[in-house]
Amino acid sequence: MGYDYKRDASGNIIVDGSGIPLASSSLVPLGSVLPTLYGGFNNEFTLTKELGFSFLIDYNFGNKLISMTSRSAMSAGLLKETLVGREDGIVVDGVTEGGEKNTVNVDAESYYTSLAQRITALHVKDGDFIKLRQVALTYTFPASFVKRTRVFSGLQVSLTGRNLLILYKNAENIDPEESFGSSINYYGIEGRNLPSTRAIGVNLKVNF
Repeated sequence: MGYDYKRDASGNIIVDGSGIPLASSSLVPLGSVLPTLYGGFNNEFTLTKELGFSFLIDYNFGNKLISMTSRSAMSAGLLKETLVGREDGIVVDGVTEGGEKNTVNVDAESYYTSLAQRITALHVKDGDFIKLRQVALTYTFPASFVKRTRVFSGLQVSLTGRNLLILYKNAENIDPEESFGSSINYYGIEGRNLPSTRAIGVNLKVNF
C-alpha cells in the first residue's frame, strides 16, 4: 500500500499552489510482495570420468517491491529522469485544486525532492529476476591416485562461484532480491543495501 498521484474525476493530475503534484488522500494498493512464480533449475554434467560441471539458475516473477534507492536517488537528483527540467524548470501537465489548467513552473530541485517524498507509486518496481546462482567445476581424483596416498579413500576438489550474474530483471539500478532487513515487517522493501556479493571459492572433500 502506498500513495499515488491525486487525480480529478477525468484522471488529470492535481497540483498544489507551487505546481507540484499532490498525493492521493489515502493509501492505495500498489501490488503484492508475494511472487506468483518462483523456483530453480539445477543441472549436473559428467564431462569426463573425473571432471563434472553443475549450475543452478533460480527465478522469481510476479511480485512488486518499494525501492528506497529510487526514492533517495530521485530526491538527490541522481536518477536519469531528473535531468528533465534542470535548465528551464517543469510545468506539470495537470490541473489546480480548483480545476484550472496548471501553468506554474517549478524548479527541478523542488519538484523532484517533493515528488520523491509524496508519490510512493513512482518507487514501486518489478521484483522479477532470473539469476545464475551457482556454478561448480568438480574434479574427482582417480582411485589409483587416491590409493597411493595410503591415507584417503576419496579426494575431490571443486571450484565454485555463487551469485555470478543477474540474467534478467526489470527494475533499474537495484538488485530486486535485496531487502531492507531480515524482519518480515520489511519484506517487499528494498532499502539501499549493497547487492549480494559475488563469491568464488575452492572446496576440498576428503574421505578417509
